[in-house]
Amino acid sequence: MRNPRWTKVRAASQLAFWTIFILMIIRMRFPMEDTAPYQLILRISAHLGISASIGAGTFLWSFIPGFILLALAIPLGRYFCGWVCPLGSTIDNTARLISTKSQGAQKKKNRDGTRRWKYIVLIICLAASAAGIQLSGILDPLSLAVRSFTVLYSYFDSLIKLIVHGVSKIPFLESGADRVLLLLKDGFLDTNEIAFQWHGAVFALFLIVLGLSFFSTRFWCRYLCPLGACHALVSNIGFFRRIVDFSRCTNCLACERECPMGAIHEKGTATDESNCIKCLKCLTSCKYDAIRFGFSYPWKQSKPAERIPEGRGFTRRDVMITLAGTVIALPLMKSGADAENSSVNLIRPPGAGSEDDFKGLCIRCGMCMKVCPTNGLHPVLFESGIDGAFTPKLIPRIGWCELNCNLCSQVCPTGALRKVEIDEREKLIIGTAYIIRDLCIPYSEDRECIVCEEMCPTATKSIKFTEETRIRPDGTAITLKLPYVLENICVGCGICEHKCPVRGSAAIQVRRRKHEPKP
Repeated sequence: MRNPRWTKVRAASQLAFWTIFILMIIRMRFPMEDTAPYQLILRISAHLGISASIGAGTFLWSFIPGFILLALAIPLGRYFCGWVCPLGSTIDNTARLISTKSQGAQKKKNRDGTRRWKYIVLIICLAASAAGIQLSGILDPLSLAVRSFTVLYSYFDSLIKLIVHGVSKIPFLESGADRVLLLLKDGFLDTNEIAFQWHGAVFALFLIVLGLSFFSTRFWCRYLCPLGACHALVSNIGFFRRIVDFSRCTNCLACERECPMGAIHEKGTATDESNCIKCLKCLTSCKYDAIRFGFSYPWKQSKPAERIPEGRGFTRRDVMITLAGTVIALPLMKSGADAENSSVNLIRPPGAGSEDDFKGLCIRCGMCMKVCPTNGLHPVLFESGIDGAFTPKLIPRIGWCELNCNLCSQVCPTGALRKVEIDEREKLIIGTAYIIRDLCIPYSEDRECIVCEEMCPTATKSIKFTEETRIRPDGTAITLKLPYVLENICVGCGICEHKCPVRGSAAIQVRRRKHEPKP
């Protein structure tokens, strides 16, 4: 495999997978008939499959695609990071915008000690999953990419709508702008707003991952990516390898300088297969036709220099230190995060189990938030403890939980939200509404208001009225309808809070359900 055209094939593969990934994020919206293809974009991550299975306490067969792709690393090496991963493709392309003057000096400096970081991150993620803390979803490249590109898409979506709206103000362009907007909504734009409440925090993490390339090309992939660590462990025994013809090699170091992963060492003659992502840049950089890629036995080494120097691998001592540190840190992460101490306004989407079980399975991908037709689901930061970061919650003041929609439970790839059918939505309680009398118009202002009762979607109406006669300051009597909530009927959808005409905080708000469901 000497032909430089293979680099173009690799570029085409990256572009194809990245385009499919972006198009699926764009099309992942209400209404949606088949959710299986959208779940697949996360189920190809073996790291998420292992972590979610540990959190669930059972093997999740739905992540078989990820395990198959991991098994393919045995014959093909760490191909996933260089040919498939959308985050890796994004890092490759954005790295061109970042100065790389210091990267060459960093390659050798960082080669030995920091390569083990990704294995440390992987062990911490898996150990945390066993303790019910799903860090994997925050750091996994696919989950991170879905969450981040959803936020990035929301910026683009809002910008296009703003531009089209501005154009529509021009008299002779008004009808054309409306037609363009309808066309875009059919194919690319969401009909509703999808801005996340904590979109800044989500996007900041994404920018940090991209910005790390300033220090070294593919810094994230080399040193921190937990999915990359999974593939690196298997790639050590990969059969598809970089092969050097020592009779042609002049030790010019061109391949070593071009390698984005710093996987080439010993003056270009040796390769760290656990970090070689088969990008083929060394193939095109060699002027002497001394490099090719082909199948070779892992134990077959043509030259002692091909062996990885001592101290570069991940030792048993590193494993023990990492596990010990994780065990010490876990109680700190769990402190203040139990269901009893979490906010009364922490309303989880329909289908969520107990708070601890939900956080142990949720991989923070943001897919449920993306498909919510009312933009009611948003990520939390520390409202449910550190271990609850980026998990979804309902904010009724922004958007209510539509009883005719069950997409959030349908797109969830791990079962953190069990699949809910439409016919059971009206009986599925996610919270309970309560009235703040100091804010409620009939109670505090002696004026008529029946909005909450009118908007209540339950068949028997969970908001009722009691009549009371009051004397106004001017001495006139008025009979008012004072609302109250039937807590045994209210499902906590939040539409009453969303539609409440009181400015600022609503006079009727939804609280967390009083009793957590049994596991």
